[in-house]
Amino acid sequence: MKSLTVLSQIHLARFGKPAGKDIHHSVDPETGHVYVAYSTGPSEGTLIKITDLESPFPEINELATFPPENDVNAEQWGHIVGVKFLVDIQAVCVVFSHGDVVLFHGEPTETGETLEVVGSVDSGIRCMAWSPDDELVIMVTGEGSILEMTKDFDVIAENPIEVDESGEDISVNVGWGKKETQFHGSEGKQAAQRKVDTSVFTFSPDDDDRPRLSWRGDGSLFCCTSKDSRHGRRIIRVYNREAILQTTSESVDMLEHCLSWRPSGNLIASSQRLPHRHDIVFFEKNGLRHGEFTLREETDAVVREVAWNCDSTILAVWIQRSSGSCIQLWTMNNYKWYLKQELTYNEEGAGVANFQWDVESALVLHVVTESGSYQRNQYCWDNYANEMLSPDNIGTTAVVDGANLLVTPFRVMNVPPPMSAFTLQVPYAIKHVSFSTLHGGDDMAVLLADQRVAFFATEDKTVRPLPEPKLLGLINLAEVPSVSIRQIAWVKPDTLIGLQFDSDISADSIVVVRLAFDGDNKAPKVISKSNVPLEGLFQRLYFSQTYGDILLQQADGTLVSIEIGESDEEPTIGSWHEISALPEGCLWMGTTRIGTGDVQYKERAVVGLARNNRLYVNERQISSETTSFCLHNHFMVFTTATHSTRFLSLDTSLYDFKIVDNSMLPYDESIRRVERGSKIVLALPYSVNLVLQMPRGNLETVAPRAMVLSVTRDALDKSDFRTAFLTCRKHRIDLNILYDHNPKVFMDNVGLFVEQIKEVDYLNLFLSFLKNEDVTQTLYPISGSGTRLKAQLQSQQPNGIKSGAVGASDLSTKVNQVCDAVRSELDKLDRRTYMNSILTTHVRKSPPDLEAALLLLAKLKDEDQALTEDGLKYTIFLADVDRLFDVALGMYDFTLVLMVAQQSQKDPREYLPFLNELRTLEKYYQRFRIDDHLKKYQSALQNLSQAGERYFDDCISYIRRHNLYQTGLKVFGSNPTKHIAILQIYAESLSINGDHEQAGIAFSMAGDKEKALESYKEAGLWREAVVIAQQLNYEPVALSYLATSLVERMKSDKKYSDASALLAEYAKDPEEAISALLEGRLWSEAIRVAYLYSRLDLMKTHIAPGIADGHHDLMESIREMREQFDKQIKRLKEVRDLKIEKALAEAADDMIMDDALDNVDMMSDTTSMASGFSRYTAANSTMSKSSHSSRSSSQYTARLRKRAEKKRQRGKKGSIFEEEYLINSLRKLILRVDTTKPDVHAMLCTLASSMSLERASALKQEFRGLLDDIDRQSSTIFVPPTDEYVAKKKAVEEAKAERKKLAKQGQANSHLMSRQEEAMLQGQIAQLEEVAEQDIAEIYGEPPVMSKDAWDVDLV
Repeated sequence: MKSLTVLSQIHLARFGKPAGKDIHHSVDPETGHVYVAYSTGPSEGTLIKITDLESPFPEINELATFPPENDVNAEQWGHIVGVKFLVDIQAVCVVFSHGDVVLFHGEPTETGETLEVVGSVDSGIRCMAWSPDDELVIMVTGEGSILEMTKDFDVIAENPIEVDESGEDISVNVGWGKKETQFHGSEGKQAAQRKVDTSVFTFSPDDDDRPRLSWRGDGSLFCCTSKDSRHGRRIIRVYNREAILQTTSESVDMLEHCLSWRPSGNLIASSQRLPHRHDIVFFEKNGLRHGEFTLREETDAVVREVAWNCDSTILAVWIQRSSGSCIQLWTMNNYKWYLKQELTYNEEGAGVANFQWDVESALVLHVVTESGSYQRNQYCWDNYANEMLSPDNIGTTAVVDGANLLVTPFRVMNVPPPMSAFTLQVPYAIKHVSFSTLHGGDDMAVLLADQRVAFFATEDKTVRPLPEPKLLGLINLAEVPSVSIRQIAWVKPDTLIGLQFDSDISADSIVVVRLAFDGDNKAPKVISKSNVPLEGLFQRLYFSQTYGDILLQQADGTLVSIEIGESDEEPTIGSWHEISALPEGCLWMGTTRIGTGDVQYKERAVVGLARNNRLYVNERQISSETTSFCLHNHFMVFTTATHSTRFLSLDTSLYDFKIVDNSMLPYDESIRRVERGSKIVLALPYSVNLVLQMPRGNLETVAPRAMVLSVTRDALDKSDFRTAFLTCRKHRIDLNILYDHNPKVFMDNVGLFVEQIKEVDYLNLFLSFLKNEDVTQTLYPISGSGTRLKAQLQSQQPNGIKSGAVGASDLSTKVNQVCDAVRSELDKLDRRTYMNSILTTHVRKSPPDLEAALLLLAKLKDEDQALTEDGLKYTIFLADVDRLFDVALGMYDFTLVLMVAQQSQKDPREYLPFLNELRTLEKYYQRFRIDDHLKKYQSALQNLSQAGERYFDDCISYIRRHNLYQTGLKVFGSNPTKHIAILQIYAESLSINGDHEQAGIAFSMAGDKEKALESYKEAGLWREAVVIAQQLNYEPVALSYLATSLVERMKSDKKYSDASALLAEYAKDPEEAISALLEGRLWSEAIRVAYLYSRLDLMKTHIAPGIADGHHDLMESIREMREQFDKQIKRLKEVRDLKIEKALAEAADDMIMDDALDNVDMMSDTTSMASGFSRYTAANSTMSKSSHSSRSSSQYTARLRKRAEKKRQRGKKGSIFEEEYLINSLRKLILRVDTTKPDVHAMLCTLASSMSLERASALKQEFRGLLDDIDRQSSTIFVPPTDEYVAKKKAVEEAKAERKKLAKQGQANSHLMSRQEEAMLQGQIAQLEEVAEQDIAEIYGEPPVMSKDAWDVDLV
């Protein structure tokens, strides 16, 4: 769908007065200077240099005249045959027909001369061609020989052209593949019988009798075409780099002199004159014909030359007509040849003398004319497409093919090239196309090569088939021959502007044409025309159909804005909203608005794509690998060199307008993979279609998810639920988006939703897709920071939408709420019509309300049996038939049960015996059996309790079997006797299960005091046990024995105070009570009890020794903790010092340079990309994928993880876990010290009260020293975490959360995902696992918080 647009035209009106057509030129690829050599007489010539071509007035310097002064053989030079600028020696090589070869040096040589005659060929020179690398030169001599020389003009070979041999690589006939046996198409079998008589082949009457040379692009082969007098026809011969003949072309009648070898090497182009037409023919390297195309010329036209551009995409054909000459630019796509541009030279005496493509810039053409003028034309590839952002835009795209404009409206049809929907014919070759703002932007203005403009209108777009665009008429813009319009823009219905170049003043200007379309045919008529001069040369005229922006761009990226006023106002030129330039010249550009809200509040932006694939938005580079772009109403769409299409949302701030990596999302709508080399033709506005063209020329219309979702969201914003539903259904978008996009609006307009989506199947499909998930957060998060945010959407109320009381619910009840709302609307309509949808609302609830669905069918079965059966079949389709059978059975409706069973695939032998057995039972026992079968045990117990007194024992057994004690208590709560029986078995069950406290309570309620006492004893509840014992009237001895038995339990539970109370109060043993208190280090309480029971003797025998032992144990414990603290602190410092030394040693090793390794690539294909940090640093040590290839996923099994955890907990000396182990151990030690504070405080108080101040002081000093050591070393032990550590830990936590989220999404959406999407999701989960399963040494953190309770005693 590409066409050629003229970017710039530099016309140098006059550089000399050539005599005849012997004008040759060459371009310096480094500086762009042009060297022109032309004949001024039979044996006279001139060499000139043209510089500063970008300025309005290029500089012309005459370098030399030929022959030189005082040359004795001045009359023997002849005319100029060729010229070539040699970059390596900075000299111009000029060759003359009489055989002289001259070099003109830019700087004087050793002899002081700039002109050097390097040699002469006695027989003369007929043509010359230098190899692409300028290392070899080939000449055809006057004797008909191939002369090959080096760049120093040393002869390599000289061989005659006309030889009997066909070449070294001539094809050998091995007896198969005869031409007679091949397919001949429409000619049929007669073609196999027809013999071609090559003896009658002859020369073309247009042949100029001169040979031609052409090199292949890689310089390994060259070809020569010459007239062969022996065969009487022209022949093309192919030679290798040593000038040895390789192949000879097959016989072709009237083959002409034109010759050009395609730089890519696959075709050799020439021309053939036939009686009724003129063809451009192609040959392969082996000399065989390989296709052709016919020129669209009169029979008297003559083909002078053909030439390929340097990237082999365009073939230029120089044609001489009776009215003048022209150069046509042809290109081939999808096996069709298109005429893209035509340069005409119709002035008398100003025809084409010579032309050539630039050797480096593929789309720059150099032309010199017979009148002595030089022209430089620069082109670029363009897509002529309607870019107006309007729903009425039918996606019109135009392709130029000579005087035909191939038009296809892509919103209506996709016609594959080389065909098209319409072929619009104009009187002359087309130069440029512009679309207007009329009729959705589909009207066109077509600039012709003769400076006329044709206008086409597309009016009625509703008719099918779509009518062809109507030609309104033509206007003529040509006034001065020196002015040439190259680009136009139809900016207003009555205004046309054009970018033109005036060769007389070498300047660009803008022509503004005011139009009127009069009459029924709306024929265009020029009202006025004015010129606006421009400063400098411009390469682009851009017009935005949507926003009305008119911009001009210079080659360096400078931008100029044009404001077109009313008919009586002069156009104004200035900067475009403070955007004065793009960072570099961009061949393709566009303007848009970026931001949120209304258009007037959005920021203006100009988008530019440079030749080097850099994409810019204003001054900022967005991408460096862009191959094409298009502006959509919601996105900037562009393709990349990595074979993907990206979508950047325009509904965001200009600051946030950039490429964001969303690779972790399960469905990244901002990127889509495309075929290699795909380029955008257009993105249809307000549509899901994106049209791409492949390199071979075929078209593909795709529906990217970003565009599909944008159309869906737009429809939902307008409450157009039907359009949104059909779009989602067609393109496999999760239908939950219809609700999740704006839950409040959906719930307020469920009636409108049902009204628009009337089809039962559509409603059922929507209801079947519902799930308790917000897909706008999981599957389709809205791209852009300000685009229709959820809170903003829920607060908006579109026009014409009623606002109801139903709001958005939380996700856990989403499905149920939507089903209920839809069912309430369907109930208002015809229930018979929407029966299946109503059933779906019951079945799709969470959990499924199958009982309600069956109740509905049960009500309907008496009214319409057929409808009931259909509804039941549909319900069975939605739900599991076994579950449906159980639900029907649980409703105790045997008729409904039989209906379900009959509509399913169940075998009657499976269910009929069971149903027949149930029918024989009485009502409540029957229901009990049903509930028991369905495992509805509570309901079964309820029914069994109502079956009669004889079933009470069965109730007891059923309660025990199914642990229904709580239910049984409720069921038999009104019957005291049965209630006590249930309590008794419940207490026994609790006792067996170890819940002795509850068992004791149950036994007490049942009146079984003995068992209650045993349960309380087992539970360790001594107070309750003693109370029960006293209720049972225990004797004092028995009560003492009970208390003694409970003491051991209290001591084992470290309840020494309770043990003391039992011994003192119930066992009447104060001595043992004091011993229990001393064992629990309750010194003050022990002294109190001794005085309470007047046992002061125990102060000396028990309490004083106990305090001394406690003091000794406490001192030993403190010394042990201090020793451990000092030892571990010392080791921690050693570990950290070793880590620092190791890091410094590694850094020093990295700085050592080895001269022997300077030129060695240290990064092999399998080199790990891990960081240099060790595990001690807790740095980011995520390996590259290759370094993990040998580590299987089994490494992360539970067993290996458990083994690694054991190693970490041991903290073996020298291991990587030692530092973490030491820190954790010190943390535990500090917490142990903190828990010792109450014991120290109690001991100090006791010692102080007993006046043991010396021992109290020693204890206080020892403990104070330990606390001081902890305070002093705390900052050394516990280091604040580094940013790197925090980042890594955060990454691990996020990776774990994201992995869990993706795994959940994968399970939920497995039925919607293709294999490729599933594989991509698994790959993402695997990447997250590598991050989530990293071992992070916990060597950072805050010190433990110690209690601030006072432990010290001031009097000590």
